[in-house]
Amino acid sequence: MNDFDSHNNEYDVNGADKQGSSSEQTAPIEQKTEQTPICYEYIFSNGREQSMPKSQKKRCISKSVLIAVACIVICALVSFGAGFGGVIYANKLVKNDNDDTLHLDDPAAALQKAESEFSVYGSAGDEVLTVSQVANKVSDAIVVINATVYTSTIFGASESTSAGSGVVISDTGYIVTCHHVVENAKNIQVSLTSGKVYEAALVGSDPLSDLAVLKITPEEALTAVKQGCSADLVVGEYVVAIGNPLGTLSGTVTSGIISATERSIAMTDGSEMTLLQTDAAINSGNSGGGLFNLQGELIGIVNAKYASSGVEGLAFAIPIDSAYEVQQDLIQYGYRRNIIDTGLETLDVTERDITVSKNYYAQFGISTAGVYVYSSEYTDELKNADRIISIDGVAVNTTEELNAEFKKHNVGDTVTVLASRAGAEFSVQMILREYIPDSVKLH
Repeated sequence: MNDFDSHNNEYDVNGADKQGSSSEQTAPIEQKTEQTPICYEYIFSNGREQSMPKSQKKRCISKSVLIAVACIVICALVSFGAGFGGVIYANKLVKNDNDDTLHLDDPAAALQKAESEFSVYGSAGDEVLTVSQVANKVSDAIVVINATVYTSTIFGASESTSAGSGVVISDTGYIVTCHHVVENAKNIQVSLTSGKVYEAALVGSDPLSDLAVLKITPEEALTAVKQGCSADLVVGEYVVAIGNPLGTLSGTVTSGIISATERSIAMTDGSEMTLLQTDAAINSGNSGGGLFNLQGELIGIVNAKYASSGVEGLAFAIPIDSAYEVQQDLIQYGYRRNIIDTGLETLDVTERDITVSKNYYAQFGISTAGVYVYSSEYTDELKNADRIISIDGVAVNTTEELNAEFKKHNVGDTVTVLASRAGAEFSVQMILREYIPDSVKLH
């Protein structure tokens, strides 16, 4: 991983890079002092603050998005402190034996999914349960997750505790939670409502969707949820959230309504994540918990809230329809399939950049605004400081536009990249590869 990759950078609460830009002279990266743009600030519901600054360093499609999206909005700033609330473990700790069946050939057989039956009343239909009946039906399927997280910063490695929630999706011990709850975790423990605590194995995790699947080996069949159809949700439909707020209040039930069914949240690289919005009370520790309709069906995975003084009732959840597809990939393959990896890392250069730092960019032969190659992993035909002009004949001037064109294609497609170097234009045929995490490649 090179200096261009922002995943190893640490940001302050305003989104400013504390490490600064790379000093490597093989890349057109400039030290900038322009004011950090105003941005929304979110707080992951396990306590990690997030913001959306405009990044100077961007990676195309999979790697930029996978790094940028690590949940809702890029830039993981602050992990949970080891002393956050403290988590009271049950007295009985049940260790998870080595499990050679983490990945299944047919994950759908282990999961329960409701058929779509649209009603004007919403996903639960017109005959619904009370909140207390929903809680009684599904509470045993909500678990507490505690992870020991290791984070590298400019000050060295640190250890902290991430407290979150999870939902049992299979009676054999598969659990869905948020990627950011278990990101960089060395040890993961799952506490059931019965009081038993299991060591969990990470089946797979996907930063792009902010989802992860864990596996425990229970002593008996667990209570598992039925996954509903988030496409059938309507604005104003009542929902119930169950999770572990503050890392200590396991099984907390809150309720509210669906405020929006398709709320687009912008990422720093220009991509968007479409989430459910609800006014149900969500707090630190709720990440990975369930959002249920009044049939007790899981219709969302809680992952973030809007955090700002004077703002209340703005929480978000990953729609279960998209989450269900990710769950199946993680259980079957250990990673999310069909995500494009171009192998490109790019840098946007604006007219203002060139005006302010003309001499700096001149040393790289850059005199025109546009999107430039920082590095190219899969083809030597594209080199550092090459400007990408178009993709399949469609002009691109920013990484956002470049990403948008790549997203129109599938893994295995061949695209024509028109680029320029030292004023001369040339074409490159690129085959779009599938992104496979290093952790999966090792196996």
